[in-house]
Amino acid sequence: MTQSQKKGLFYGWIIVMTAFTVIFLHLSIRGSFAVFLKPMGKDLGWSTAKVSIGLSLFMLCYGITAFFAGRSVDKFGPRRVMFLHGVLMGLGLILSSYAVEPWQFYLTYGIMGGIGAGALFVPPTVMVRKWFVKDMGKALGFAVSGAGLGFFVAPIASMYLIEIVSWQFAMKVFGLIIMLGVALATVFMRGKPEDMGLKPFGYEEAKLETHGKTKAASTAEVFWSLKEALHTPAFWTIAIMWFCSNFAEYIVFSHSVNYVVTDRGFDLKTATYIFSLVGLCFLICGPLGGSIADKLGTKYNDEFKGRKVVITSCYIIACLASAWLSHVKTPGMYLVYALIFGIPFGTYIPSVAAYVGTTFGAKSMGAIWGLTTALGVAGGAGLGPYVGGYLRDITGNYQASIWLACAVYALTAILCFAVKKPCKVPVESSKMEEKAVPVE
Repeated sequence: MTQSQKKGLFYGWIIVMTAFTVIFLHLSIRGSFAVFLKPMGKDLGWSTAKVSIGLSLFMLCYGITAFFAGRSVDKFGPRRVMFLHGVLMGLGLILSSYAVEPWQFYLTYGIMGGIGAGALFVPPTVMVRKWFVKDMGKALGFAVSGAGLGFFVAPIASMYLIEIVSWQFAMKVFGLIIMLGVALATVFMRGKPEDMGLKPFGYEEAKLETHGKTKAASTAEVFWSLKEALHTPAFWTIAIMWFCSNFAEYIVFSHSVNYVVTDRGFDLKTATYIFSLVGLCFLICGPLGGSIADKLGTKYNDEFKGRKVVITSCYIIACLASAWLSHVKTPGMYLVYALIFGIPFGTYIPSVAAYVGTTFGAKSMGAIWGLTTALGVAGGAGLGPYVGGYLRDITGNYQASIWLACAVYALTAILCFAVKKPCKVPVESSKMEEKAVPVE
């Protein structure tokens, strides 16, 4: 049975909402770290770099685990995998609230939290990818915009919890919410539409686009195994691009609040409210950017080219926003930064996942996107927070860190533009070896 034969809402949009929820919960933790940085350092007597190592370890473990989680979802489905990781992440956050020594924080927040988070971004995006042929960018954009809501809400919530109670209490609250929220979301998850007797959204429409010749031509999709993808320049260019993207992002994103509070003398509350606007931009631009990429792909008759244009443009704007950040002296200037950075930030994150899916197909996307994340996030996002904090400690300000991020964003744009889609004989998406047949 296909989705057109079942009345009501296509279940793929329920899948999008479950992915949105999981990503919202997970990214709330990463988005609020910038607010925890100063209070934790002050309370525990730790340097900026020492606190930042916690996030670096978190991202390192997250990136490495994402590869294995992606492969696990391909084999076992998303429900059990995400449930177990949600419990582990929540437990890690709760235990981190009791840390009094750096190693305790690194073990609980960095390692336990990071391993738990490893299944809370790649698997949801892979799951959504498998449910959609049409409007893939829009669907992924809506799902990943959960990160924007997390970046918008969590900094403000954590600021008030820290101010009223303590940073330890805020960690406990976030940990409990993560465990319960992810558990509830997994109840509604299904790994692929075939599990419910459905086809991916847009499958039938694509199949009927015959171009006057064949009935299967337009649903032909290229499928690459992980082993095959590893032998292509495209995979390694995207992986290095994602490394650079995360490295630059986690310098400016995880330290920008501390930068304007410490180096520019802003009030923490003012800085946090402005910083949260990055998340609001993400929330709006996630689905909007995905839709633009879809439309450009239709315009160029090439999904790959449409996503390349969008992502490259976003990295150029992020580079300019980072340069602007170095000159910020007033809350108004920081507000401009939040808007200029938030728009491309909210667009390129979901678009890169779709970029990988467009390049290598849906069949092994869990493994391919998982390894891309492992190389890009474990390396780039793992180094970014520590390098940003270390440069701040040895130079006395954040200028070196910000300009390093600016330069790396420029390199990221060049790498994105340089990606060449590998060539392979397309395969009919409904049957991997079915050839196009004449229309009767």
